[in-house]
Amino acid sequence: MSLQDVHQLSDDARKVFAPTSSFSWNLVSTRQTQFAYFDELLGRPVWKGRKVLDFGGNVGTFLESSGKNVDHKDYWCIDLNPAVIAQGRLRYPRAHFVHFNRYNSQYNPHGVRHLPIHDCGVKFDFILAFSVFTHVDEKEMIELVGSLRRMLSTDGVLAFTFLEPSFDRSLSDPRLPRGSTVFLNLGPRRNNEAVRRARWFVLIDDQLYIQPGDTLCHQTRTGKPLESFCSFFTAEHMRSLFPGATIHPPVQREWQHCCILRNSSP
Repeated sequence: MSLQDVHQLSDDARKVFAPTSSFSWNLVSTRQTQFAYFDELLGRPVWKGRKVLDFGGNVGTFLESSGKNVDHKDYWCIDLNPAVIAQGRLRYPRAHFVHFNRYNSQYNPHGVRHLPIHDCGVKFDFILAFSVFTHVDEKEMIELVGSLRRMLSTDGVLAFTFLEPSFDRSLSDPRLPRGSTVFLNLGPRRNNEAVRRARWFVLIDDQLYIQPGDTLCHQTRTGKPLESFCSFFTAEHMRSLFPGATIHPPVQREWQHCCILRNSSP
């Protein structure tokens, strides 16, 4: 993401986009790797004719990265940010873009708390979420994953990414020095034994919270609008939260692990 990417928004969409001077990161995604990432991890499935929900899909760059593999009419995107939804509708008029007006301090600070996910009126063969649950706490992740699983077709699959703090990012990007884990970026805090042993933790701007329970849930906490909220979970902890899931290390030079839940999973 880049602050310069705001120029991609149409004039109408830009009206509901926060001024770029108000935060240090951007709400517009330019990522073009989502399709290749999920396609590899899901074993190169047949996408044609299958219903796809891109949860937190931003302006719909998944469609662009999928080429002709996904029919636009079979693609739904749900996102918290009304600006990117407006842009997606203009860019991909045959696809379905739905604004999820749920409160989130980082992405939708004027949203409604506890709002359920919109019922799209279809069951999905694939529900994908790239870098979505990296911005919520454990409680909200569990709630939303449960809601999404109920939206799957009989043999549907849900795949979502998470950040494993001990992953050495140089394995995905050889340009980085060996040992480039999340811990490396924590400064002196990386030597804190409680951080090293934590099952999960959250960084809000530069404030570190170790296994904070429910105290940081967006739906009960009032955060600073457009603050940076990043959560990190160990692979072992994700397995305990979602029995029956398969946990996969990053592919396609990405840094995020993937949790895959099939509709037959317990």
